[in-house]
Amino acid sequence: MNDLELSLAFAPTGEQLSVVRNLPTERLPRFAVVVPSFNQAAFLRETLDSVLVQNYPNMEIFVADGGSEDGSPEILDEYARTYPEIFRYDSRPDGGHHQGVNKGIANTTGEIIAWINSDDLYLPDSFWKVATFFSFNQMAMIVYGRNRYVDRHLKPVVDYPVDWSPLLSEQRRRMMHFCLVPQPSLFFKRTAITLCGALNSKILDYELWMRWQRDLPFYFYNDYLSLSRLHDDAITANADHTLLRGICETVHQYYGVVPFSWAFKYAYTAEYGAAWVRGESPTPGLKVHLMANWYSLSMNLRWLPRLTKRSIRALAAWAAQAGRIAA
Repeated sequence: MNDLELSLAFAPTGEQLSVVRNLPTERLPRFAVVVPSFNQAAFLRETLDSVLVQNYPNMEIFVADGGSEDGSPEILDEYARTYPEIFRYDSRPDGGHHQGVNKGIANTTGEIIAWINSDDLYLPDSFWKVATFFSFNQMAMIVYGRNRYVDRHLKPVVDYPVDWSPLLSEQRRRMMHFCLVPQPSLFFKRTAITLCGALNSKILDYELWMRWQRDLPFYFYNDYLSLSRLHDDAITANADHTLLRGICETVHQYYGVVPFSWAFKYAYTAEYGAAWVRGESPTPGLKVHLMANWYSLSMNLRWLPRLTKRSIRALAAWAAQAGRIAA
């Protein structure tokens, strides 16, 4: 993100924040906080408390628990009894993380969706900041801010390498090489689901952002809104061959190519695992570069027939449309 792009990001004045804070509750946008969870009892209370301490008066919370057996249901029942007007949960097996998120969205009505996993946390005042953004940018549907990775004790590890451009074409180009968006720091209007669909892939947020980005601009709020916790069971810390290969295939689906950048990440992770989570940054050697070239070549050749079929269908549709115009 260069200086010009950063200067165009949203950064509210104190006066704008004050205006929104002084609105009556019924005029504030309603937040629907969706929390997918499975066997995260060790962190669940901190996540829920980070929502409650927002002190935002117009919100609802729904936890989609996938049938946890570690004491999570007991914790959720406690919160449901303590906050009966805003807190609900469902603790039954589901089809996985993405279906849990969709269940939470379907069981809420709030205008602004706040999706946070049950081991991450919101930073204080994040909801007020996001409410201010949407109050002064009423045509916008999606906004995200900065995020920081922390260890299980909330000690900072590294900032999420967030990126953004005000140009939709540039957003799309960059998204081909990396997920620009830290998921817990992104908030979206329910209308985005109506227009562009909900989660439908185990690649989770990355696939969703690529799909939405074909039609909807993403906006950037230049402030920290959340913390992502790294621990042994975290999805981020356990990026393996299956997940990375799935990412490569999904990128190919949307862009028609697996860029070398993702082939390199695949090769690097195959050699060193999630080294950055351990605070390590091994220098990639010749083996990693050779593996990356091989992965790039083999994956692009493997999925070439899909690209060819897509091109043929597009050409046939164009020819049919041209025929109708000529007639």
